[in-house]
Amino acid sequence: MSAQPEASSALGTEGFWLDPSDVIASNPARNSGVLVTPPRGWPGSFTGNATLKAFMGKKQLIGKRCRLTNLPSAEDLAKVASLGLSAEDSFDNATRVQASLGWSIIKGFIVFELKDQPEGEAFVAHMRWWNAKESGVWVDLTARMEGHDSAVLLESTRAEKTKLPLTEERRAAVAKRRALGGFASVVITPSKTTPAAKPPAAAAKPRPKPPPTPPKLEFKGSETLDELVRLLASGTPQAQTRAAAAIAAQAATGPEESKRVVGAKGLQPLLLLLRKEGEVVEHAARALMSLADCMEHQQLITNAGAIPAVVALMKGASLTVQDTAAGILGNLAIQNPSNQKAIVASGALEPLVGLLMKGEASAKEQACFALWNLACQNSENQAAIEEAGAIKPLVALLSKGSSSLQEETAGALMNLAAHPDNKRHIAAANAVDALVPMLSQGGGAAEQAAGCLMNLASNNAENQRAIIKAKALEPLMKMLKDKANSSRRAREYVAGALMNLTLKQPTMQADVAAAGAIPLLVKMLEESDGQMEEVAGALTNLADTNEKNQAAIATAGAIPPLVKLLKSSSESAQEEAAGTLMNIAACDANKPKVVSAAAVSPLVALLKSSSTESAKEHAAGALANLANGKDEHQKAIGDAGALPALLDVVTSSSTNSTASGGTAGGVAARAASALLLLSLHPSNATIVRNQGGVKKLVAALGRGVSEAAGALMNLALKSSETQDAILSEGALPLLVGMVSSGSPTSQEEAAGALMNLVNDSPKLQKAVAEAGAIMPLVMLLSWGTPTAREQSATALANLCHKNEANRKAIVEAQAVPALMQILSAPPPVANGTAKESSSKSVSKTNGKEEAASCLGSLLKGDAQLQAILVADDGLTAISALLKDKATKEAGTKLLDTFEECFLDQIEKLK
Repeated sequence: MSAQPEASSALGTEGFWLDPSDVIASNPARNSGVLVTPPRGWPGSFTGNATLKAFMGKKQLIGKRCRLTNLPSAEDLAKVASLGLSAEDSFDNATRVQASLGWSIIKGFIVFELKDQPEGEAFVAHMRWWNAKESGVWVDLTARMEGHDSAVLLESTRAEKTKLPLTEERRAAVAKRRALGGFASVVITPSKTTPAAKPPAAAAKPRPKPPPTPPKLEFKGSETLDELVRLLASGTPQAQTRAAAAIAAQAATGPEESKRVVGAKGLQPLLLLLRKEGEVVEHAARALMSLADCMEHQQLITNAGAIPAVVALMKGASLTVQDTAAGILGNLAIQNPSNQKAIVASGALEPLVGLLMKGEASAKEQACFALWNLACQNSENQAAIEEAGAIKPLVALLSKGSSSLQEETAGALMNLAAHPDNKRHIAAANAVDALVPMLSQGGGAAEQAAGCLMNLASNNAENQRAIIKAKALEPLMKMLKDKANSSRRAREYVAGALMNLTLKQPTMQADVAAAGAIPLLVKMLEESDGQMEEVAGALTNLADTNEKNQAAIATAGAIPPLVKLLKSSSESAQEEAAGTLMNIAACDANKPKVVSAAAVSPLVALLKSSSTESAKEHAAGALANLANGKDEHQKAIGDAGALPALLDVVTSSSTNSTASGGTAGGVAARAASALLLLSLHPSNATIVRNQGGVKKLVAALGRGVSEAAGALMNLALKSSETQDAILSEGALPLLVGMVSSGSPTSQEEAAGALMNLVNDSPKLQKAVAEAGAIMPLVMLLSWGTPTAREQSATALANLCHKNEANRKAIVEAQAVPALMQILSAPPPVANGTAKESSSKSVSKTNGKEEAASCLGSLLKGDAQLQAILVADDGLTAISALLKDKATKEAGTKLLDTFEECFLDQIEKLK
């Protein structure tokens, strides 16, 4: 081989000329000295030395793959003997080899440590090109300095070089580069090989003898991957150690190399080396950690019996090996429930918690990483980790160590906080006060801190208050605004935290909106990448019963991306999008915007196809709110095929839907409420009846879906056929029972159903009265909600219409004093509460119009009852109705029912 021939080359000759810029130093002030490769302490220094790790990583060399590469074999040297390779110009050498043999060029650096500097402090890298054979094995065919049989080669994107014409300046630069060293002036010598052992000579007599013991193989430094794997099983102890180190370094460069190691059947011998002692165990464990980092290998490693062996290392090996063992367990647990269970069952938690308290920083990181993955979506492990005493030391680490340790710790606590009991334990350990400052650090630590706060706030009012008290909103909002420095996932965690902090919290809803969250969240909905569940969920909770926020969300442009999200492949995203649309559709101004954005069809499709009850509940709720008070929307929703789908939901959904994601009774109740509102449109009512809706709704009523009574109420209106069907399906005792002892809402629904059931239906008046409806309806006049009082008064009026027996029964039940109490009540005062979606509303007269009508039916033709009312000064309250425009007509009609003998007293009051 010869040196780069720039001295004899004519100016203008093109070549890959050496240049001082080919040398990069970890410390620019120290770029030359006594060179040694691999760096001292290799391969441990590859991961344990922060200076070397940063030098080879993204900050300087931008390394991709790294391998400890030996001298080329005699066979390889023979193949290139005729190419006239240079002793210095690796760039031209690699180019010639590619042209001759087709071996691809690998561009990178050879990494040295400066031996004359303190160990682990100074490193330099010389730009170098080499080749890769078809098998993937790297071959470095440029001569090295004497004694450097093994060298650390690092592939890098910084190692590009272009052919340039030779100039005097470049000739001088070549000389300067040579002065920095790193070159050899001798021909590469192939590594020596050990001749194969000869079989023993045949015995003189045909007498059987034991076979000879195969000699242990020695490490030569030029082995292929297959040969290294053979050394793991059949090499001398020293050869096993060096082979394990080489494989560990190779596997650490990425998943492709890990796959090659597994493909070469390296897994089993590496596992068997864990039984040994000394340095070989450390290298074997590091190799296994890299293999386990590829999810395709998880089950292979587990099936080979690795988990008990690795857990045993956690309990008895050196702290360095325990560190690596924790990393293996963490990798095996990633998104693998069976491995999560097996690792905990093998007793890993106690030593992992021990590492949190006694290990070095790197060991603590690996322990946190393992606990993070063991707790992921595994409630049993989450509880077991808490019982093992992990929470207090984890919380303590939030305020100690590097940002990477804080990131791993917060990640572990985030997953642990998914367990209801752990939320309390983590907060009790003062985690909130440590997590909130981390939000301002940026990077992974801030991301995981936001995720942990998100889970701590979920369904825990005490934690929500603690987080708000710790003033988390300001740093959370800064993360949400800082798109340049906060990852998409970090902002999703922030959205999740805001979602949980604003759940049923009106003050926090206002504060978060005032801080500018709504347009930022809407912008996130418009981004093409990322998960949308937390983002849409935050908007859902911000819009809940808050009309100002509902309008702001629509104004910010949320409706089109929400409608698009309804059609996504993620069911959870569909669910949250439907929830947000449900809440913003409670605002009258938003209803036409949602319908115009073509939301109805995907909402109906969600009703038909979603496998989760929550998604169906939100879709039904959105349709109900869109239909509320909008006749044209009711028609459009009916035309879109919603009615059969809603009836199917009412029929098939359990009243306790929590197992599949819905609220208790939520999905059936929402569907029934939607049917209540949609049935107000005549064509929809006809469809519901023709689809067997009465039978289905009565059946739902029997299962406790009180909202079904509201749907029956509207279907019964002015339809004698439907009234008869409701009675024949057995609804009457159910409705009376709801009026007697149901919830306030169910009493409203049932009273309304009875009201319409007997409207213009003399034949049903008797059946309803005999079913015991009169007394509970009278009781509602005094103790029911305003809506229940109105509907009870109308139901009683309908019951006694042209039915003297019922009239007397209602009077005997003391309905008159209760009705007079309604007439005497002061007018309602606005309370300023947010507008909510409702299937019914209280009249402007607060029930006085309905009470007057009922009272007129009871008083008509009964002079004695009229006399009693007059004696009790009832005319004063009745005459007051004449002073209010809204009740004047009702008051006039009521006074007209009095007998002629009372006219003088009435005129005086007028």
